[in-house]
Amino acid sequence: MLLIAQGVFLVGTIFPAKTTLSLRIPITFGTQYSIVERARRLQEITESKWMDAIGVLLVLVISFALGFHKTVRQDLPIGIFSTFGAAGSMMVTRLVTKRNNIGNLIGLLTAVNSAFVDYYLGNDAAFLTYPISFLGAGISYLYWKRRKDRIPRKIDAIYFINIGFAFVLGIALNYIGFTDFLRTPLGDNTAKFAITAIITGITYSGILNTPRMYADSWASWQVYNILKLYQNVLFGNIAYVAKYAFYLLNASLAWVVWHRVRKGRDYSEKTN
Repeated sequence: MLLIAQGVFLVGTIFPAKTTLSLRIPITFGTQYSIVERARRLQEITESKWMDAIGVLLVLVISFALGFHKTVRQDLPIGIFSTFGAAGSMMVTRLVTKRNNIGNLIGLLTAVNSAFVDYYLGNDAAFLTYPISFLGAGISYLYWKRRKDRIPRKIDAIYFINIGFAFVLGIALNYIGFTDFLRTPLGDNTAKFAITAIITGITYSGILNTPRMYADSWASWQVYNILKLYQNVLFGNIAYVAKYAFYLLNASLAWVVWHRVRKGRDYSEKTN
């Protein structure tokens, strides 16, 4: 018994109780390191240039392969405007995803092009609704220019107030446009009006909340992208169908990354 007691004493002296803690530390650290690396990798993918290239090429290749670029309306090459406009809008979204303010600046140009294309493809309210997109891009550019840190924020009361106002404005402007300034009934345009008004409301929600950089705005864009897919199938705008399919993936990745950045876990090397 004495020998056993001495043996226990020696083991306890050479390998004290805290050794157990030291053996656990590498395991805990290794798990944490793995999570950090996965998060870093996800942000690298989301903000990568090859994602930019895939999005732009997807729109261009599908459009040209299907011959959509040859679409003409009233002797105007609408297909060309739509195809390259879609490519420009793709770059706007990718830059905004990376919190790069140049995206808002380019958004001014794409808003004008989109209004032109949508009108000639059957959206009678385009020239009433797209000026809001134009103004939103301009305000976002000025606001982001003042915010050097570009840290997304969590939702608050202003977020929901903006959404409510956005839907009221979207429905009103579309109704005025589709009824030729209240001179004619909706008639056969009722379905187009309904889906366009809803899409416009979601769009305005994103536009009004973009200056304040809410991370949860990307969840709204998911719903928007699904509805835009339906709308552009309805209008026969093939290039935009391809664009919004890619946007679904981009919005999902952006939602995750923006929330991580909001919580102080920004793994990017530089934010422009």
